[in-house]
Amino acid sequence: MDIELIQIIVITIIIIAFGIAITYINLKKKITIPVNKEQSSWQKIEELNEKKKELQRQKEEASLKYSSKSISDQLYSDTLRVINTETAKLDSEINSEVSKLTELQKTQDTSNDMRFQNIKLKGELNETRLERDNLKERVRELEEFIKNISGSKSVPANANDSVKSKYYEKILDKYKEQINEQERKTISQIKNTVVPNDLTIKGLVGKYKPIGYDYNKDYLNTIKKIYNFLKSEVDVVKVDVKVIYWMDPTTILKEKFCDDQDIATLLCSLMQALNDYDSFVYVVLLDDETTHSFVKTKYKGAHYILDLAQKCPFEMYVNADEKTLIENYKFNGHKIKKTIYKFNQNAYIDTED
Repeated sequence: MDIELIQIIVITIIIIAFGIAITYINLKKKITIPVNKEQSSWQKIEELNEKKKELQRQKEEASLKYSSKSISDQLYSDTLRVINTETAKLDSEINSEVSKLTELQKTQDTSNDMRFQNIKLKGELNETRLERDNLKERVRELEEFIKNISGSKSVPANANDSVKSKYYEKILDKYKEQINEQERKTISQIKNTVVPNDLTIKGLVGKYKPIGYDYNKDYLNTIKKIYNFLKSEVDVVKVDVKVIYWMDPTTILKEKFCDDQDIATLLCSLMQALNDYDSFVYVVLLDDETTHSFVKTKYKGAHYILDLAQKCPFEMYVNADEKTLIENYKFNGHKIKKTIYKFNQNAYIDTED
């Protein structure tokens, strides 16, 4: 009997020890598995961010090629569409991994675990990086704008061209009254220079407007692409001879030059074709007593002045306050003295005193 009792005790001890070992192993798994999952998620996030960096590099490279006109508009547009689609997919995957990390944080006591405090910090860092990238893009556009200005001032005029210009000006000056009489338009005709239903306007809009276009979601991005296209393709000239001459959209895009009012009318036509009925062509008097034209609009509480004659960045002149926007605007260093009139296809408003 003593031997049997000893055997029972030994077996009992073995069973208890085995149970403790199993419990310890399971507990250790519960502790380590989330950590392993956390490490896996962080590693995947890092990999996804590297892919985003590569896409950003490709986007910058495509932009440089487009600026140098080494690739076509269609290829540039297609490249950006693919890059933006892939970037959106990566963002979705990153958000999914961050959600997993958040769930892991909820299932553990992380009050003293610095690893999980890093989740919030890294999320904030990612937002800061995005803001930095946006600022870099704005700075690049401003640098390009400044480069264009300095470049236009540094190119010496050919002496023969200068003589020709004076000769042409003399001819125009002699016949400007007859030309102006032929080109002078009534208010109704001025309004009709904004032509959102023109085939050339529709063709250009169709080139950049996304499928299923929604004014509330897609307008700003679409008109910015069109603005940048016109900025790179059309030269805006300002002549001293006061001759009225109107150019239609087809002629402007064919010849690739026009004056400030023609380019403003073309841009306003494109904006109205995209359902922006707040866009107007403004004709203003500057403080140097010269006139100038640009387009002004309002979108989601922000007022914009779009001036292709300056070839400035799209968001150079934007402000939530209309009065401040007008006060801050300058053309060739000159501020607006007053608005003479403004118009679009539906209205003509004479504001001159």
